Parts: sequence; C-alpha cells; structure tokens
Amino acid sequence: MTLAERIIANHANRDRVAPGELVTVTVDRVYLQDGNSPTIRKLFAENGFTEVFDPSRIGVFFDHSVLAPDIKIADRLREAEDFAEKLGLCIFKAGTGISHVVALEEGWFEPGTIVVGSDSHTCTGGALQCLALGMGASDIVAAMITGKTWLRVPETAWIETYGVPQQHTRAKDVMLYTLLKLGQKPFLYKSIEWSGNWLDTLSLDAIATIANMAVELGAKCSFLPAGRDNTHNLEPINLPKEGDPRRFRLDISDLPPFIAKPHSPSNAVPLDECRGEKVNYVFIGSCTNSRLEDITEVAEVFAREKVHSRVHCLVTPGSQQVYLEALRLGYVETIIRAGAIITPPGCGACLGTQGTIPASGDRVLSTMNRNFLGRMGNPNAEIWLASPLVAAHTAVHGEIPKTGDLS
Repeated sequence: MTLAERIIANHANRDRVAPGELVTVTVDRVYLQDGNSPTIRKLFAENGFTEVFDPSRIGVFFDHSVLAPDIKIADRLREAEDFAEKLGLCIFKAGTGISHVVALEEGWFEPGTIVVGSDSHTCTGGALQCLALGMGASDIVAAMITGKTWLRVPETAWIETYGVPQQHTRAKDVMLYTLLKLGQKPFLYKSIEWSGNWLDTLSLDAIATIANMAVELGAKCSFLPAGRDNTHNLEPINLPKEGDPRRFRLDISDLPPFIAKPHSPSNAVPLDECRGEKVNYVFIGSCTNSRLEDITEVAEVFAREKVHSRVHCLVTPGSQQVYLEALRLGYVETIIRAGAIITPPGCGACLGTQGTIPASGDRVLSTMNRNFLGRMGNPNAEIWLASPLVAAHTAVHGEIPKTGDLS
C-alpha cells in the first residue's frame, strides 16, 4: 500500500483500503485558527454541542489576527477565547506563532498519524510523514466532537527529483518550478510521495516549505523524506516502475532560483528574467518561509547591506520559538538595524486583513505560498513570490536581483 493508504487503513481498523473508497477514520489531533473559529463556534451553538472527544488533542491557534486591527475582529477574538476555554481546549495565544509552524515544533505532526486542521496549509505535516489534512468548518466540528472524520482514499502520484540545483536555489524555488513544469492537473485530490537524493540533503525547515505548498499543487496531502533529520521517516518511499503514468521525474540539475509573477504561484520564471524590476515592499514570513533557517539567511544578507530607502520591508517570524532563537543569535538586532520591521509571530501580512496592507500600485516581493490578486488586501497591488534569500536581496537593492547578486 502507499503511505496514505497505510495510514488510512490503520485509522479505519482495516487491513487494506483502495483509492476511491469512502472510509471513516479516527483522528489523532484537530486544530483550528481564529479566522474560522467564529463559524465553528456558531455550529456548536446551533446544534447544542457542549463536549469534544479529547480536549488535550484539540488546539485553537490565534495566528491570523495577532494584532486586532479593529473592534469587530477584537470582539471575534474574545469570543473565540471564551469558546476554547469553555471546552477546555489547548489555547495557543496570539504571539505563539502560526498554527502549522507551531504544530511542527510541538510534535503535533507525528509520523503515521492523522491530523485535521481548519486551514488549507495543514498539509505542512507531510514533512514528518503525517497525513495532515485541511478541512472546512463542518468537518472540523464533526472531528472535534467524535474524534473521527470521513475520507475518500486518494490516489497517489510520485515526484522523483534528480540532479543538483544551483548554489542559491532553495526549496521554495523548486516548488515554484514544480508548479510551472507539472501544474496542478496531475495531482488534484491526490497524495504525493516525494523522493530523490537532493531531498535527503535538506533541513526539516526546507522540507516543510515543500510540504506546505502541496495544496498549491492541488494535492490532498503529500509525504516527504525528512531530509537530514531522517529519524522521523515512517518508511522509505517506494517508487512504482519507470514508465508508470503516476510517476513524475523532475530534473532539477543546475536549476536556478525562480520567481512567481502575478497572479499565480505557477506563473514562475527563472529569476534572471525579472532582474531589475523595481519593488516597493518586501514581506518575509508566512507558514511557507518563516522558520529559523529562513530568518538566518535574511540576517546574513542584512548584516552586509541595509534595506533600500524606498523599500518597506517586513519580517515576521513563524513562531515564538523562532523569534526567541533569532533574538539569542543576534538576528533580530541585525534585521532591525538594517532598516526592516520585525512583527510579532503569526500570519501577519499574508492574509490581507491587517498590517501591512500594500498601497495601490505597489509591487510586493513576498515569501508566501500564494500571490492571488488581492491576497494581501489590495487588488491594486502586485504580489511576486520568491525565496527568503531572493527577498532579502530584493530589499537591499530595491529591485529584483540577478542570480549573480545572491552571493
């Protein structure tokens, strides 16, 4: 069986399952975030639900609105806190960090488990071979109450990387290239199993970037070898025979850094095709690229050069743990002295409902996973996507750099 089938069968108390089957499975953990907790609270109230299957296994993360921008959201956050407290749920207060980043740090994504979350990027758990699934409010409520959910067993596709990319090419670049080269169609509602020697050289931070963007490929879930930290592997990923239409080979030999132009992550091109494009705003953060490895790379650039005078640069650590370690290592001071703004850990500017919303006509270079029109709160601004390394160099140059500038 594939990894997804094996995990689903174990949680359905069955020997085997097959793609396309509808099954009921137990879940190991459930989490929700403040952005959709009002809907979940309303469903509890309307149906008279007062208990959950295990409060210690259900978390509420306050990450989308860390700094309430208005009275409406402040009131909504207070209601969410009251709701979580009455049910005795695990509360991750504002400033703790982004749900997916913290869940990875706190061991909520254990290999072979099933975790459901009320956010599409719950798929980040695939970095540790956890079947981590984003779901809507109704399904989350059902899982909270019963400790179970229903699934259609996904088909599996395999992506095999081969070759070694260029020196300054990061996991984010490979994901943008994958979206360009393979697109979403082969992976819609499928489980993706990744393999390749290059993946084995990556840190868990980098592996998490790839897992996080599985939903951008249209996948239900994805599983990766845990890079250099291979103690987390559930089992080796076994490829089907060559020629199998479910197996995709991705040549990343000498792959350069990539950048996604507006208004889709798949609108990706090699970095040098966009060199010299002026940028007003750089955002380094989100559940895709806000981990310590990302902050480290940004600080190394900012230690040498300051942020350009006409660039608004925002850096948002993904978790309190990342923030504190960056403080200890001196990265936060370096980033601030370079002219960037550090914000409290959380989703920050990614969702477009709180600071900093770009001005009309701004060109934003962001490390987020999506650059859809209006994503950051202003449909009259452009959003481009790149790695933290490219973003940091863009901030100091005031324009998109060429590959040769990334040294």
